[in-house]
Amino acid sequence: MKVLAISPAYNAGKTLETLIEGLTETIDRDDILIIDDGSFDATSEIANSNGVRTIRFDTNMGKGNALKAGFAEAVRGGYDAALTIDSDLQHPPGICKDFIEKMIETGADIVIGDRMSDISDMPTARRFSNKITSLFVRLWTGEKIRDSQCGFRLIKISVLEKIDLRIQRYQTETELILEGARLGAKFAYVPVPTIYNDQPSNIDAFSETLRFIGLMLGYPFRRARLDRRRG
Repeated sequence: MKVLAISPAYNAGKTLETLIEGLTETIDRDDILIIDDGSFDATSEIANSNGVRTIRFDTNMGKGNALKAGFAEAVRGGYDAALTIDSDLQHPPGICKDFIEKMIETGADIVIGDRMSDISDMPTARRFSNKITSLFVRLWTGEKIRDSQCGFRLIKISVLEKIDLRIQRYQTETELILEGARLGAKFAYVPVPTIYNDQPSNIDAFSETLRFIGLMLGYPFRRARLDRRRG
């Protein structure tokens, strides 16, 4: 399976080299893509010096835009799947092989990391946000998705070629699940540890939860329009 690893990065200079080295245990260096989302530290320089591909935005465009840029590269590059992983080491890169093995074993179209087996180290605000949004996602999709906010994923290119992503911020990850379910994608899950390593968060949990709820309340109407258009 030919996989492009995509990591949106914003001021990730302190963790990026460790991330890249961990990914290279499974993925070739040429198949790692860092999306520098308007960083003002040495993120791009560190990525380039470690021999991986880089896309740089001059200003911060949001995680959703970074992911969509990476997905477009994966489609253009003829990959079989795209692996998404955060750059702050909250996702251990050494277990990305588990996602590939799970996709091959189950034939899943989307493999999602599941941190909910042990959430004792997850901040209260993030725990609340995740539970609320995951509940909505389960209701909307009928899928047993416990951790809708985990950005550690493996997605087949055949799905990325068909989904319609509109969101620019963190809700893109939820939107991708909703779109995958709309298209009848098969989901599978890989347990991953909950890691919060004192890196500063760029997420306002309360406002992002409101945006997640707004996305999901409006999605059934958007889905109906898309289905009519494609039908």
